This record gives sequence, C-alpha cells and structure tokens, in this order.
Amino acid sequence: MSRRQPWDLGGTLSGRPSLYDDTLADEHRHSAEAAAALPRRILRKSPQPSRRANRAKDAGTRITAAISRIAGSTAPDRRVLAVLDRQLRRLVWRDHSDALASALAHLTLPAGRMRLLGRWLARHGEHPNAVRAGILLLGMAGTDDDRDILLTLGVHWIFSAEACDALVRSQSNPQDALFTLARRGEGWARVDAIGRLGKTTDPGIDPGIDPDIKEWLIRAACTGDVLDSYFALAAAHSGDLAGVLARAALDEEMLDGAGRLLEALTDIEGPCAALSSYRHAQAAMDGYLRHTTARALTLPRLFQLILINRYFDRPGRPWPEGDPDGYHRIRSRLAQLIRGTAAQALIRDGLADTGTATFHQAAWAARHLGLPVRPALLERARSTPGDATVWFLLLDGCPEEEIAEVVATAERLLQDADAPVLDTVVSRLDGHPGLGWQLIRTALGSRRERNRRMALRTIRAWPRESLPAETPDLLRAACEAEPVADLGKAMHQELRRL
Repeated sequence: MSRRQPWDLGGTLSGRPSLYDDTLADEHRHSAEAAAALPRRILRKSPQPSRRANRAKDAGTRITAAISRIAGSTAPDRRVLAVLDRQLRRLVWRDHSDALASALAHLTLPAGRMRLLGRWLARHGEHPNAVRAGILLLGMAGTDDDRDILLTLGVHWIFSAEACDALVRSQSNPQDALFTLARRGEGWARVDAIGRLGKTTDPGIDPGIDPDIKEWLIRAACTGDVLDSYFALAAAHSGDLAGVLARAALDEEMLDGAGRLLEALTDIEGPCAALSSYRHAQAAMDGYLRHTTARALTLPRLFQLILINRYFDRPGRPWPEGDPDGYHRIRSRLAQLIRGTAAQALIRDGLADTGTATFHQAAWAARHLGLPVRPALLERARSTPGDATVWFLLLDGCPEEEIAEVVATAERLLQDADAPVLDTVVSRLDGHPGLGWQLIRTALGSRRERNRRMALRTIRAWPRESLPAETPDLLRAACEAEPVADLGKAMHQELRRL
C-alpha cells in the first residue's frame, strides 16, 4: 500500500467526480454540443448563494484566512478544506473576486503550497466558486506545468475569464497559451482569450504579437458568431488588419477572414460597432475595397459588402480622425459595388438557384437592398414549404397590403400540426389580428411545445374582439392536455382574461 505524500489534499470532498472530471469526460466525447451543455449542467446543479453571507463584509477575510491556514500548514486539514468549500459556495463570485485577489496577494505563504492548493481546487472542486478560487491561486503561484488544467477549464465560458487571467500571469509564454485557448474555445471563451492577447506584449521589452498569431487573428478568428464583435477591435489591433489589407496580394481565405472581421467591426445590430474606435479604419476599408474590386464579385462577397455597408448607410456614423472625406468616399464606393449591374445579376441568379444556401443568401441580399423578392419567396415556399428561413423572410416586416396573400399561402401549405416551421409563421401573426386563425388553431394542438407556445403568445397579443368565439373552448382543451407545467399555467391565465 503506497503512502500518501506529505502535502496531499486527497480526492474530492464528497467522493463524487469533480467539475474538472466532468470537463475531461466531455472533452473525450469530442462533442461541441456536449461541451456547450456542461456549463448549463454546472449552473443547474449549483445551489443558490446565501444573500446574507454574500453581503457580509468579512466574507473575503474568512476565505483568505481558511486558505492561509491550509497553505501554511505542514499537514493540510481536510476539515478546514471543507469549511473553505462551504464559504465559497455561499458567495456570488463576481462580488468578491477582486477583493479576494487583492487580499491573497498580500499573504506571505509558500508559493509551492499555494500552487498545490490551487491545483486541488481547480481539479477537485465540486462547485464553480471552488474551481474559480483554484484558478485564481494558479494565476498567483502556478507554473507552465499548470497550463493544461487552465486550458481544459478555460474552454467553458463560466471559467474562461479567470482562466485567461491566470494564463497571462502564470505562463512563460502567455501568448501561445491564449492562442491555443482562442482556437479551442467558442463564444465567450474565444472572446476572453483574444481580448487578452494584446495585453501580453510590452513594446519596450518584446517585439509584439507572434506573426503566426497575427495571421490567424485576421484569417480565422471571426467565425460569423454573434459574439465576434466583442473581440473584433482587439483582433484588428493585435492582428494589424490595416497592414494585412495593405499587402499587394491576398488569398481568398485571408480576404474572407478580413471581411468577417470588418463585418464584426461594423455590426450595427451587435453589442458594439467598433469601427470608429479603430484608428486605421480608413486604411483597412480602402484596402478591403481595393482587393474586392480587383477580382470578380461573388454572392458571398456581395453579402459581406452589404452587411458592412449598413454601417456606412446611416449618416452621422462616428468615424476615426483622419481624412474628413474618407468616410464619404468609402460610402460611395460601397454603394456602387452593391447596387451595380454585377450585384443585381448575382442576386437574380441566386433567387433562381435550386440550392438552399445560395437562395437564402440572395434573398437576404435582396431584402437588405430593398429589391422585390416576395414573388421568388412565395414560389420557393410552394416548392419547399418546410424552409423556415423563407417563411421568416416572407412574414417579417411584411407590408399590410401583402400579408393576406402570404398567410393564405401558409394556411394552404402548413396543415401539419407538428410542422417544425409552424412556430415561425404563427409567432409573426401577433401584429396582424384576425389573420391566420387556422394556423394558430393548428399550432395549439401540436405535439411540438414551441408550436403551442407561439400559438398562445399570438392569442395573448390579439385584442379580445379579434379572437373567434371558439377560442375559450380550444384553449381550455389545450390547457387540460398540456404536459408542460408552466405552459399549462400560462394557458389557464389567458383563459381567465377571456
């Protein structure tokens, strides 16, 4: 029987698998869906923090004292470890993390034991706060040997911010570590990693971002995810977007990547259209348009240009200092490109294409440019009634004089109560009282929960005088048969209104 090492904290407190074990299990499944589900499972299993304990002024002091006692002892006491675990569980991490980090930084404890405690909490913690505390300690006392632990946890958004900070502070090559996490992670993990890449350099000490990383930031960092705009400005600065676009020649992949980055910088529907904060915006746009006009226009490139143009198509958009005429010159060149004869031909051919992706892109392009697209959409709906994107484009923002024809078409084509596109149609009838009752009636009796939810939502939105006389009876029957508790309760509340 092997003897335990002198400073060994043992396994998890409960004997059950830790959050790190769950992370490794999902990693081995090689499933993006499983990896995305892990944070949801963690948060669902985690008990709510204690409001009283969270407001306590000495909460951070108690945790610091427990850490000091454990790390300062020659033989760690698991009873104190259990106390630390309970204290961490009772807190909202973001309310205490900064104060805790500051307090721990003033402790004079053996770095080796701080690191061992950090590794134990990160690998054996069963609550997110325990794992975060471990990551914090690894940021203070960790070494290159802790890189894999931090990367494994960092791909999940609930740990990504802390893991990135710990990588910056503990690794001899933080750039490479963050680069690895940026490529592995998705969503907020990628946002956190890329956002910190530019903070790993000191112009007075090192030459800056590694050339391979800079190349990747422009070529592949943006994936079209809604969160791209959160890190687009950092990627443009660190990757030298304007410098890349100033090159004499670019391959298609690089030009596409630069276009996606410009899309994110100009995303008026995203969290921050940051082009105005990029001091080389004019040079970047000039370079992008130069490369684009030097080759034949394609439908994907046209769609990219249309999305970027939305930023410039609104007068008064902020613009970095520089040539005051630059904004108007770029705006004029974009307008010529997206409304020229080549663009019109691409959209026309795309609307006649049998391929789903090409048709969708052409339809979206036509919609953004205000071109007539409804006849092509109606024809596609008749041939492919299960295409939810077609119904969305037909109904969203549809003029009052055209909506009746669209709804009548939907009533003829969508008679299957369990059709997966039924919710798309029904959810857009809320602003058209009296239209499409047969669709709502059908959706209310569907086996698909979302169809039923959208039917109820639309019934709620309609004025009482617009609802048919049979509505209460239908809703009562649906309420009695409803297997989802909260939906059944909502149906009952609507019955009382009627």
